Amino acid sequence: MLALMLACADGRYLCGPGTHVDGDWCVANEDTGGPADTDDTDTESDADSDSDSDSDSDADSDTDTDTGEEPEPARLVINEYMASNDTKVYDEASEYDDWLEIYNAGGQSMALDNVSLTDDTETLELYTFPAGSSLGPGEWTFVWCDQAPDQGDNHANFTLQSAGDRVLLVRDPLGSAEVLDEVEWTDMAAEVAAARYPDGGDDWVITENVTPGAANRE
Repeated sequence: MLALMLACADGRYLCGPGTHVDGDWCVANEDTGGPADTDDTDTESDADSDSDSDSDSDADSDTDTDTGEEPEPARLVINEYMASNDTKVYDEASEYDDWLEIYNAGGQSMALDNVSLTDDTETLELYTFPAGSSLGPGEWTFVWCDQAPDQGDNHANFTLQSAGDRVLLVRDPLGSAEVLDEVEWTDMAAEVAAARYPDGGDDWVITENVTPGAANRE
């Protein structure tokens, strides 16, 4: 059984964007829908067909290069994780360790210097990404959860428990402590990963096709 909870909030930390406090949890705001689609392509194309070639060129240039829309802000999520890894993927020390993947589902880059991962709500900064690191739109990064930080920058000081665990992704863990995402599970089977499919979406699958640092597969 896999359960996903969004951004728990108990007064020690804040809810992330798109969520609000509801009892002991941060829950997603009611979906009010995205911006209305405004597809002017056909209208502009019909108008341009009656214009001379210079007008056509100008209209095409404006449509392609200047939409007037800002990119969606960065949105980091826990995108995939594996809590019992015996044969699937190994680290630099040839060890088959637990791991989890972070994905930027937004449209802008985000610095990771002040972003952390933890499975302990009393110690939010158990793992902090290296200084100077960032994640661009549509990019992935993953962290070995092996309690062996001496093995490298992408090794966290905690492990994942297949019987049941909970991991938070937090921005500014020693300050405002904004929870960007959270996952929780019980009875995680061996040799499978839990993965958002498609990447960054709301739906999860349990899959043997583990893909740390790459697009998720069913």
